[in-house]
Amino acid sequence: MSDRLEAVSLLTYNANRVRTETSVPQEEPGFQRARLRDRLKKARESAGLKQREVAEQLDWSPSKVIRIEAGTVGVSVTDVRVLLGHYGITDQAQVKALTDMARAARRPPWWDQYRAWVTQDFETYLGYESSASIIRNFEPNLVPGLLQTEEYMRTVLNRLNFGTEKTEQLVQLRLERQDRLIQSDGPESFFILDEAVIRRTVGSLETMHKQFEKLLTINEMTNVTVFTVPFSAGIYPRFGSPYALFEFPDDDDEMVVYLENPEGEAILSEKALGRTSQRRPTDYLDIFWEVERGVATGVTREFLFGQE
Repeated sequence: MSDRLEAVSLLTYNANRVRTETSVPQEEPGFQRARLRDRLKKARESAGLKQREVAEQLDWSPSKVIRIEAGTVGVSVTDVRVLLGHYGITDQAQVKALTDMARAARRPPWWDQYRAWVTQDFETYLGYESSASIIRNFEPNLVPGLLQTEEYMRTVLNRLNFGTEKTEQLVQLRLERQDRLIQSDGPESFFILDEAVIRRTVGSLETMHKQFEKLLTINEMTNVTVFTVPFSAGIYPRFGSPYALFEFPDDDDEMVVYLENPEGEAILSEKALGRTSQRRPTDYLDIFWEVERGVATGVTREFLFGQE
């Protein structure tokens, strides 16, 4: 997907309850902050309390609880313990899970060294990508960033005229994303590439040859599947615009979809639709499934290279 997010609708995480958890399955700080503030909000609502009442009873400033639940300020482990006690949550498993979230949320993210080179919106995207247990990505024009060779990504990024230093930093960031996610212990990942991705020459023929070999190698991984859709499939659902779906290990965490459209870009959750689309992430899941089952085929050497 594009590494320039110009318009992002931040997600509102809406869990159905405070879950009993013995560990934090993902350590990405931004994702943990969103998860924590949602759990605290649900705990307060279950206790039948309003934000103003909590602040008054704890002798806090009137805005503190509002800011904690809105995610505009961080929350300390001490404050989490105070809030849980006030809400009557004493189960040690729940307390440990939420205080672990608070600790994880305060750690710097793995991409901290690249912050000077990316927007805050793209940091949000990285948080979702890094925390996903399942990634689904459709691309109609370019090889997805997570699958690109270094030569291919340099060609793409150089065309954006970022300058030498920023381009180098973005290359290293993209390579590290690959190192973290495209691994045997990484998320389950599915990629659908339109044939235009394969036929468009990016860089030299040698660059494309190496890129094709990488696609075939990655496709051999048990947790990564690469599909292609031939031109002969004609028009199929959402064939003109890229999108990515992120699913998370906790049932209380909503599915997320990232969209690129001529009108802009957005990240949407089931309950927080953005201005670029009224479809929900589950709609895109259905579309991806339809394309995967109906017109996509597994990537093959013959499709990539033709008759050699």
